[in-house]
Order: sequence, then C-alpha cells, then structure tokens
Amino acid sequence: MLDVITIGSVLEDTFLFLDPADAPVIDNPNPDPKREKLITLEFGAKIDVKDSFVTIGGGGMNTAVTFARSGLKCACFASLGRDDAGSRIEKALKKEKIGRQFIAKDSDQATGFSILIVTGKDKNDRVILIERGASNDLNFSSKIKSISKTKWYYLTALSGDYWDKELSDIFSVARKKQIKLAWNPGSSQLKAGISGLSKYMKDCEIFIVNRDEAIELVQAKNDIDYLLRGLLDKGPNRVIISHGIEGVYYADKNQTMHVKANKTIKAKEPTGAGDALGSGIAAALIKNPDDIKSALEYGIRNSESVVQEIGAQTGIIYA
Repeated sequence: MLDVITIGSVLEDTFLFLDPADAPVIDNPNPDPKREKLITLEFGAKIDVKDSFVTIGGGGMNTAVTFARSGLKCACFASLGRDDAGSRIEKALKKEKIGRQFIAKDSDQATGFSILIVTGKDKNDRVILIERGASNDLNFSSKIKSISKTKWYYLTALSGDYWDKELSDIFSVARKKQIKLAWNPGSSQLKAGISGLSKYMKDCEIFIVNRDEAIELVQAKNDIDYLLRGLLDKGPNRVIISHGIEGVYYADKNQTMHVKANKTIKAKEPTGAGDALGSGIAAALIKNPDDIKSALEYGIRNSESVVQEIGAQTGIIYA
C-alpha cells in the first residue's frame, strides 16, 4: 500500500538565460489584461545565451519528489517516450526512491520537454515553451495493476485531447476505492470553468489554486475570504489559495487561516514553486491531518527553498 500516487506530466526543462538588453520586457502596445507584458526578441537576430541548465520537471515528477523526500511511500503515474530523455528521467525517479510501476513507455511520442527563456534584472521574467509529447497520451485505467493500492492521489495538470476522460476515470477510481484526492488543476482544466470542475471538486479532500486562478473560477473580485468560501461551497473539504510572496490561505468548513511567506527570501528562479507549495502542504497533512498551521508552514518552506535554486526539484527539502 502506497501513501500517495502523483498523476501528471514529467518533462525535461531547458533553461536559457538571456541578457535583458537582448530580451527586454515591454508593456504590450495592444492592451490585453492577459498579456500585459511581453518579452521581445529582435527578428532575425542571433542572440548569445548567457547561461543554460537542463533539469527535470513536470507536475507529476515535481510533486513526487516532495512526497518522497518527506518520507512518504510514493509512486508517479506518467508517460515517457522510449528515448534518452525518458531513460534519464527513470534514473532520477529511481534515485529519489519514487515508484516507477506506473510509468508508461510511449513508442510513438518523445518524452515531453520545455524551453524556458529567462530574462530581466532579477531573472524573474520568463516565457515557457512546452512540447508535452508523451504526456499527452497519459492513459489512466482502473485495470492497471495496483493503481488503487494507495491512500491518496495527488493530481496535477492533465493535457492532450482526452484529458476530460482521464479526469473522469481518476475521480471514479478514487470514489469507488475511497482514495483521498488532492487536486491542483492545470490550464486545460481551469479553462473548463467552475461549471466544468464542480462535479469533481465535491470529491476532493484538498483543492489547490493560486489567487489569479481562484478569481477566474469564482468570477469575483480579489477578496480572499470570498474566494475561499466560493470554492469551498463547491464541495472540497479543504481549499488552499497561494498568493506568491503574500503567502498561503486555507479554509475548511470550520476555519480559515493565513500563513505569511518570508519576504526577505532572494528568489533565483520561480519554476516549480507552486508544485512545491501544494505538495508540501499535502505531504504534511497526509502525515498529520489536524496540524494545519504546520502543514502550511512546511509547504511555504518547501516553495521558498525551491525558488532559491535553478529548476523545480533541486531545492525541495527533506523532512
């Protein structure tokens, strides 16, 4: 019996750090609330990269590393290509002592990857280009051996043309086998809106989004208490809203709570901060469901440690 199975993408991340003079950040000349700032590159130019790093990322893997390093028995459900990148990721899973029994090998697709173009004075301005590859072919089924032999599922972003079927299958198994589920929905799921997600939210033990995502779902102004209650009314037992350096907000049917972040932390690169926060909180709650404040603090510490390193996993803390 596992403590938790994470479900989501596993990718190779390539970071390209550019000189801000070669990739300036500008205001969008065509006003658009969803695209207020733009990273610009000269058309036809050949631009030197100041520095680069190749790391492993993806929500399924990032969160699995947190659970494993917190001492929980964890496996990752993901899809890789039969290629060198897939082999490197499998070695990383083994090194982190993350179960690989639910890793599918796709002969027709390459392992997913992302290119992160990073610029700005503090290296906080970035664009992420993603080719999800084999992750688009994730195929969750109740017939997979031992897929229900776990206490928890931690569900991250799903992609591909059939993510809605995968979502339905995951929640169906969780419901039938009484597996607790923590859910941090991805962009494709969030686009379905509250009407598309609410039928699943009622089966969530923990529902996790950031403030902007909460505003988009609830279709309300930036009032944290209102956002927490708006999401809680859809049925999850616990709601978590992250808000960057302002910290994290929590609500259940009995209480709300706010834990502040350390604003003196010098962030090096923010990739994986959300995964580290959500999975850190979930890991602590799996171990001690009643100590909410400590769980929120653990998630914040995990996230703060991650942003002080390059990549989503190097800074993940050990319990």
